[in-house]
Amino acid sequence: MHIKVNRQSFLTAMRVVEKAIKENKIKPILSCVHIKTKENKLNFCGTNLDNTIKTSIEIEELITHGEIAFHFPMIDEYLKEIKEDSITLRVENGTDLFIETDDSVTEFAVFTAEDYPSNFDNINLNENILKFEMTNTELVEIFEKVIFAADTPDNIAMSCVRIESVLKHLHFVATNTYRLSFLKKVFSRDIEDFAVSVPADAITSLIKILKGAEEDVVRVYQEAAHLYFVYKNIVIITKLVEIRFPDYIKILSNSSYDKKLTISAEKFMSTLKRVSIFSRANAEAKYATTYEFKEGKMSVNALNDIAKINEQVDVNFVGEDLKISLNVKFLIEFIQNIPKEKEIELEFRYSNSSVKVYEKDKEDYLYILMPLALRD
Repeated sequence: MHIKVNRQSFLTAMRVVEKAIKENKIKPILSCVHIKTKENKLNFCGTNLDNTIKTSIEIEELITHGEIAFHFPMIDEYLKEIKEDSITLRVENGTDLFIETDDSVTEFAVFTAEDYPSNFDNINLNENILKFEMTNTELVEIFEKVIFAADTPDNIAMSCVRIESVLKHLHFVATNTYRLSFLKKVFSRDIEDFAVSVPADAITSLIKILKGAEEDVVRVYQEAAHLYFVYKNIVIITKLVEIRFPDYIKILSNSSYDKKLTISAEKFMSTLKRVSIFSRANAEAKYATTYEFKEGKMSVNALNDIAKINEQVDVNFVGEDLKISLNVKFLIEFIQNIPKEKEIELEFRYSNSSVKVYEKDKEDYLYILMPLALRD
């Protein structure tokens, strides 16, 4: 390989694909970025076998074709300090990469690419396997609103976001058995036979790449056991989770609530942030906070080994008196997604039954939260 490319374009593409890479001491080449010339483009790929990210840049000058795989951290750090607009990449013996500028030459050891895994060179995405599309801004917002509940990395069945079609709706769901986040998105057309579980780490990588990027359409395709997210010249490919996802419909419709709290999102969040300072240091029950509703007031209590807090707030609470313990961190992670000027509603039944949380008059985005054991 002997080519000349734009330095910043090379750096940007490398930083995109490295989001799929994990350190792999057993097979070090999987810790590498793979690059390959094709026609007048330089194709980049990063993979951990379950998730793969691909992109490409234009080659300014092509002298000879080639492909290599390399550890990226030092090259990233070096190129960040280079001032020239263009750099020359030259490979010798298939094992040495020379990066040349006007006044310097650096040498890096690289891998021959023959051991690099298949990286979806011949992707054939067409309208027959297109499932849905939306802007990157909207897709990122949806995923950010649900993924926080998929915080069980050791449980593959739940370390994912479930996406299911129901006529002209898509359901986006995440759960860790202690809580469940649900969002319903309306489309202008039916989306048929679409039900997939997307790994949480793939969603996290997608958010990092697309958040704040120039607004454009993301097209989502499904082919066999893989889902493809296509944004401009970036393709994010993830192997789908095939283990059965929990029956979230049953969870959503399981309880008939008979008590309701209506409160300003800003007011509630302010209270929760204060009490979390105390409850997060509770050695026995981290983030455990007690809420008692009585005579139009909400008493919120939290403590640790050296301090405690007790706040009383006037609230609109309908139903019999109730005392319940909830994880304040779990509450904050949902409520921070509700505009602070809105009101939220929490529905209850018993102190040991689930709580339903949502923005008032808007149940297309809601949260089911299991209580903690009450402590004296």
